[in-house]
Amino acid sequence: MTSQTIRSYFQSYQSHYKGLIKLGVPVILAQLGQVTVGVIDNMMIGHVGTLELAAASFANTIFWLVIVLGTGFSYAITPLVGKARGNYEMNQVGAWFKSSMWAVLSMGIFLSLVIYIISLFMDQMGQAANVILPARTYLWIISFSIIPMMVFMGYKQFCEGLANTRVAMNIVLIANLVNIIFNYILINGKLGLPAMGLNGAGYGTLISRIFMAVSFFFVFKKGKSFKAYGEIIAKAEFAIQDFFKIWKMGVPIGAQLVMEASAFMLSTIMMGWISVAGLAAHQVVLSISTISFMVYLGIASSTTIRISSLLGENKIEEMRQAGWAAIHLVILMVIFIGLGFLLLRNQLPTLFSDDPLVIALAAQFIVVMLIYQLFDGLQIVFGSILRGMSDVNMPTLYTFIAYFIVSLPTGYLCAFTFGLKEVGIWWGLPVGLGTASILFMFRFMKLSKQKLAEQVF
Repeated sequence: MTSQTIRSYFQSYQSHYKGLIKLGVPVILAQLGQVTVGVIDNMMIGHVGTLELAAASFANTIFWLVIVLGTGFSYAITPLVGKARGNYEMNQVGAWFKSSMWAVLSMGIFLSLVIYIISLFMDQMGQAANVILPARTYLWIISFSIIPMMVFMGYKQFCEGLANTRVAMNIVLIANLVNIIFNYILINGKLGLPAMGLNGAGYGTLISRIFMAVSFFFVFKKGKSFKAYGEIIAKAEFAIQDFFKIWKMGVPIGAQLVMEASAFMLSTIMMGWISVAGLAAHQVVLSISTISFMVYLGIASSTTIRISSLLGENKIEEMRQAGWAAIHLVILMVIFIGLGFLLLRNQLPTLFSDDPLVIALAAQFIVVMLIYQLFDGLQIVFGSILRGMSDVNMPTLYTFIAYFIVSLPTGYLCAFTFGLKEVGIWWGLPVGLGTASILFMFRFMKLSKQKLAEQVF
């Protein structure tokens, strides 16, 4: 293949690159802002002590396993709104807003109950006894942020369906500052308040998430760019079938994310069987990897928006090209981000911990993380393409196979059978993510060919 042919190939995707980047950059910044709340917590907590960092790791793993169901659930809103917008069905757009807000509220209540029930069994998960009490208290504090977080996600995903990705970005970035300020005050006991340590980080997170929900409510209600949609929503009627359609689509999407998160949660629990230092190092590297994951997730989210809109306009060939353009972008990002992590693998862990053993283990984990980053980027983008095409059931089955049949057994065997210990658990992750990315890719190729054939006939 000549250089001219290669240049021509990528030029044919140029408009899609621009569209995805334009939509994706605000989403990436918003996603990075959201995860930075957790990263900042871990950095501050890590300097309080290794025990506190281990407790935060345990509690956050449980919390995110549950909240990821709610996050995935809210993802159903974007393709539904995007497709209606692509078809210029504005009354349906308004109806989707009403149904989606009731849907995220009901899911928020459900998830809050799930968190409380799980917290009662934390002492039966094989963790060190001195980790359980601080982890449980911290988990209870941040569990109160679930409902405001779900309200925020409802607004965010609805706006992304309208191809408006900037409002969420602005709110999240301001919320980050709110979180930093309250973390500093409450963890260290400033302004005459008692030093709360780990619990102070929990209260700081809670306050920042309440701020996010309240801010989006007022911006959506008073913002000029949403005035026309406010009138459409006011005229639209709530439809119970739309409410259940969101649940029907949202639960499988949430289940996909839960199964992926479960692989990380169970790997965290297995890490706790080996050592407290391994558990702390595990949390450090998960925090680091989550930053890059949110970059890939931002591109994936913009891909869902673009795919659903093009599908609504019945532009199947352009839809297919947009999907592959997103893959090109994420591969390029993986290369650059991975090089940065490799060069800084011994320095990055020191931002989270002063413990030499934690830093050494984290540096080893980062090497494995570089391998799974490629597959992680591919699977999240291919999954979002399928989501934009409203294909949710087969990807859920593929996710189960990738993580429960492949990833977790591989990690267990490497750690406990082959004697690789802490780093062995991490080797299960790239194997599972690679399996998911391959299965999703073939599903996308099959469905896009079917839709092209249907368009011809």
